[in-house]
Amino acid sequence: MVYSASQRNEKFGNSKNGKQMRSITRVVKILEKFVGNYKKRLNFTKLSHLLHLTPTEVDEIITLIMSFQELFSTTFNKYSIKKEIKDNQIFLITEPKKTFHYIPNKIKLSSEDCNLLNDIIYMFKFVKRGNGFDVKANGTELLSNIKELWNYHPYFFEEHENGLYPSEFGLKLGELILSYKKSGKNIEIITLDNHFIQVDNHK
Repeated sequence: MVYSASQRNEKFGNSKNGKQMRSITRVVKILEKFVGNYKKRLNFTKLSHLLHLTPTEVDEIITLIMSFQELFSTTFNKYSIKKEIKDNQIFLITEPKKTFHYIPNKIKLSSEDCNLLNDIIYMFKFVKRGNGFDVKANGTELLSNIKELWNYHPYFFEEHENGLYPSEFGLKLGELILSYKKSGKNIEIITLDNHFIQVDNHK
């Protein structure tokens, strides 16, 4: 009889064999060693002898691994799964994966961009109270400016389903600018997390 992938996984999942669970854990740990060396080959035949797996168990474990690979490369390719406990119930929930952008060591900002980031962080913290900016909507001049700043400095932002949010780096830089503005300091060079931000105040 030929089983579909989901049927094989269900058949495997119904097994209460602790040995198989321990074997899966061992296999996962070994697969982690591929990092930085993707040309290597895992001799599963030798591994199965080491773990005392039967041919059927080998097939079930490999099938499960391949099925999860397909699941996370298709259904969840843009999402992460998290555990949530609510009312003493355990849930698995999803959230969009964050896109990480390289942050240059040296960043040049015009005085206009510096003032814009100041306004964005002020709006985010004190007006929108932590809610994102809906840059997909046709809106104000501020939204147009945010999209332009996002285009030139993507590391200042994180894109989520419900809007554009300041990244951790963008928020910290914006808060520094806010503090400088409050103290009346002229901003020329800002040092933040080993990054140097130069502000061009020349018109």
